Amino acid sequence: MSFIRLLCSFIVLGFTREVLGQDPLFTQYFSALPVINPAFAGVGEGLRWHNQVRMNWVNWPTPFKTAQVGLEYFIPQVSSGVGLRMLTDDAGNGVVKTSQLSGQFAYQLQINRKWFIRLGMEAGFNQVRLNWSELYFEDQLDPYRGLEPSLSVTEIPPRTLSRREWDIGTGLLVFSKSVYAGISLRHLNRYRQSFWTGRKILETGRPMVLSLHAGWDVPLQGRGIGKGPVFLSPMALWLSSNQSRILQFGSSWHLGQFITGAWTRLGSFRPIEGMLGLGFKYGIYRIMYTAEVPLDSKGIIRTFGSHELAFSLRFSEAPGYQSRRSAQKTLNCFRFND
Repeated sequence: MSFIRLLCSFIVLGFTREVLGQDPLFTQYFSALPVINPAFAGVGEGLRWHNQVRMNWVNWPTPFKTAQVGLEYFIPQVSSGVGLRMLTDDAGNGVVKTSQLSGQFAYQLQINRKWFIRLGMEAGFNQVRLNWSELYFEDQLDPYRGLEPSLSVTEIPPRTLSRREWDIGTGLLVFSKSVYAGISLRHLNRYRQSFWTGRKILETGRPMVLSLHAGWDVPLQGRGIGKGPVFLSPMALWLSSNQSRILQFGSSWHLGQFITGAWTRLGSFRPIEGMLGLGFKYGIYRIMYTAEVPLDSKGIIRTFGSHELAFSLRFSEAPGYQSRRSAQKTLNCFRFND
């Protein structure tokens, strides 16, 4: 009798009868930058593979679970990057499931010796499935005994419990070796997201999401673990959609092969969550864990926070690739947070 299922009933079948859940937001978006802007596709040298798994509010009976995997590659012959991204999101232990599959393309122009500009496009397929049998309704709330799933309901299910729509996005990126600034727009076509048909008043469409983002590397003196460089990577991400405004900022700290970091997330300009991360990099491998907790004692106790694990392979760090890179000039020099 999980509370989350009852909550999902109200979200899905309330006054608007629409699934209005916001886009999943990864704490470690910087570990897979094409997630926030298609212009990042293939921005690094060589082939890159990245995977992220996130669990929200682990103390809830049915935590929200999100996972994404992506592959990207830079094609120097046409000064372009390509990418493929897949995402799954599970709300309420299968009550609402979202699946996304999208392709990305970014064309790169060189402004001068140090600076580049990229224009990216993304087109994909979005599917949302509703498990009607797992929903609870007002008819099943007994004034004396509480929730009674055995009671009959008067709610009529929609004709279809699965929606499939195309989704389009675009982005612009300006960058040098260790600095970037970008802007992106998602859900340009504002696809339908209601399970009910024939009710135009409900068809507002998926809200567009505006993203502004920037970051840079700050080199520090000394050598870290494995005799690697020591540097900070400050970064900021601003998201705006309808009445929602989110700002996340902070920095990762690279001590050679060891990585740590701290970030803060603001909602409507008020601090709502704090994040800490620990990671390690060796050769082509990168792995990092982050814990995200609400900035109030009650929120921590109720949710136990959110947890995320990111793993990536950067094949440009392989010895064979490095030897080829030293023998030829490359157009792609982006090394932020690397």
